[in-house]
Amino acid sequence: MYDRVWTKPVSVDLPEIGRVAISTAREAADCLLDHWPEDHSHAYDEALRICLEVYEGNETPEAAREAFIRAARTVAVPVIFMEPSRGSK
Repeated sequence: MYDRVWTKPVSVDLPEIGRVAISTAREAADCLLDHWPEDHSHAYDEALRICLEVYEGNETPEAAREAFIRAARTVAVPVIFMEPSRGSK
């Protein structure tokens, strides 16, 4: 279960760096820690906690995805829903 790729990846448009594709709890945690707008909220704290709990095996990757989307919406960061990758050729 450790940091599986999300079944439905997302992208977010961040003010400082533009569009970032997110498909794992690790990528979400990195995004939250390194690139998130300064306006941190309870949803931000919860998303970061859940992303880190994925490493401990206490949360699912999909729970991290849902929490990350909630955190983005809380601070008006646009979320773009992507099609899952079909694998490499």
